[in-house]
Amino acid sequence: MFSNPEIDHESSSRHSERGAALFVALALVVVMTFLGFGLLTRSFLSSRIAGLERWPAKTFYAADGGINAARARLRVRQTLAFNFAVPDFRGPNATAAGQPIAVQVSDLAMTGPPRLTSGNQAGGGQGGGTPLFVMFYRGTSDSLHATTQSARSITATMSLGPVPLTIPGS
Repeated sequence: MFSNPEIDHESSSRHSERGAALFVALALVVVMTFLGFGLLTRSFLSSRIAGLERWPAKTFYAADGGINAARARLRVRQTLAFNFAVPDFRGPNATAAGQPIAVQVSDLAMTGPPRLTSGNQAGGGQGGGTPLFVMFYRGTSDSLHATTQSARSITATMSLGPVPLTIPGS
């Protein structure tokens, strides 16, 4: 029997390609496995970073809440220091868990003399009546989460006015 050299060449090249397909498939599996582990590691790392940023963010917002409370108290001319605690509410039942964040707000100190505004209480800005003033105060709000030792401090200047320096009839 005669053999055709072209047919023999094709069968021998096919025979040698069988191992190449297996090698390519295994290489793809290895690459995909490494990609999967890399993405999984990145996901866990991102989650951990978000957890570590939780308490600094909470203490910042607690200190900011202290400044907002000081502004509200300033409207009724209460300038003395005060403190409060922000409980840690988490979970589906929203019950207090863990240590609260302690907030201490300093006395509000006037930053200069009252400034006269253009206008007054009775004349609608047209003159006459009780003059109105704007007063500026500065205060600091400090917050601390004792468990994590996360602390933040915010200092703010706030204004009160326009208001009369004295309340008429008092």
